[in-house]
Amino acid sequence: MFEKLTNYFVPVSKESARVYRTRIGIFQGWVSVLVNVVLFVLKLVIGIITGAVSVIADAVHTLSDVISSSIVIWGFKQSQKPADKEHPYGHGRAEYIATLIIAILLCVAGIEFIEAAFKRIRNPQLIEVKWWMVIVLAATIVLKEVTARYAKFLSSKVASGTLHADAWHHRTDAISSFLVVLAMIAGIYGYSAVDGWAGLGVSLFIIYTGFDIARDAVDDLIGKPPAIEEIETIRNIVTRVDGVLGVHDITVHSYGQDKFISIHIEIDADKPTAEAHDISEEVEDHLKNALGVEPTVHLDPVSPGNPLVKQVQEFLNHNWSNEDSITDIHDIRIVETKNHHVILFGINVKVGISQKKIVECCQSLENDLKNRFTGFEINIKVSPMHHY
Repeated sequence: MFEKLTNYFVPVSKESARVYRTRIGIFQGWVSVLVNVVLFVLKLVIGIITGAVSVIADAVHTLSDVISSSIVIWGFKQSQKPADKEHPYGHGRAEYIATLIIAILLCVAGIEFIEAAFKRIRNPQLIEVKWWMVIVLAATIVLKEVTARYAKFLSSKVASGTLHADAWHHRTDAISSFLVVLAMIAGIYGYSAVDGWAGLGVSLFIIYTGFDIARDAVDDLIGKPPAIEEIETIRNIVTRVDGVLGVHDITVHSYGQDKFISIHIEIDADKPTAEAHDISEEVEDHLKNALGVEPTVHLDPVSPGNPLVKQVQEFLNHNWSNEDSITDIHDIRIVETKNHHVILFGINVKVGISQKKIVECCQSLENDLKNRFTGFEINIKVSPMHHY
């Protein structure tokens, strides 16, 4: 049903995936605004008639949904803007800012109503509730849950954290309305103090949801690591290109849906410069076509036919492949001149290990190699944590 509804109002066209994603986000934003305006009016009217603080708090919670849904629309429109002189990487992260604003609004609304809830708990007031009011609020729960599921469906369809946050915003409103309905039923039977406790529960739930959404938004703004599956996908695409002997130091920068990838690839040092350039161009084309990203490729020339390189590679594979601290060993090179005998290579270390552990690991690795390959200096380059 959700798929048919979406295709009717936002039909799939020949536009780019980015444009389609923006249209989906804006459409969901307007759906949320329409639903929330209707529910806000209903809840506010019932809250004023009954004087129930929990109902009024729930109405304001719904009003915050109207504001947050408007921010969703703004965020998607901003992210659609092309790159400019002030923002060379585009405006994709505006979506994260929109998500953070939603979270802040939730927290502020929750804090405001904690005070009102405590006042009602200390001074319970008799509220006049009719069964038709209970039925109307129960119906809003169903409508909110349907809206939440639709937003979640669309968030999965276009991989949007903002729509996912908006879906949870709808769901928290449905849960808080459920608490309000329980309080209203209790009020019908004379338990007026339940209204204050329900209001407190709604407030705490709002704050918890706000913090949860804010944490994800801040992670996106600061920059979080790519998924392991994404790194493996990149690695598989690159290694399938003829002439690529290895890939390492993969870096991914995300700006909304726009992603910029930099990688190091190993190629045979004996290949002509023009052929090496062609290999890097082919790698870039494969990544662009498969993932829609902007790649940057760094070439590392290696000598796989060098007997000593093979010996070092076999030694490292046999003795250090199971080392927990090291995730990858790459770019093995040998310098043999009259004055210099050096084994050089790079390593990627496990995310989260201490600097002390890295130093100890490199020292052990260096000593192990020196014992095996006497007369050689060992030069180990540790890649930054954001390289995979």
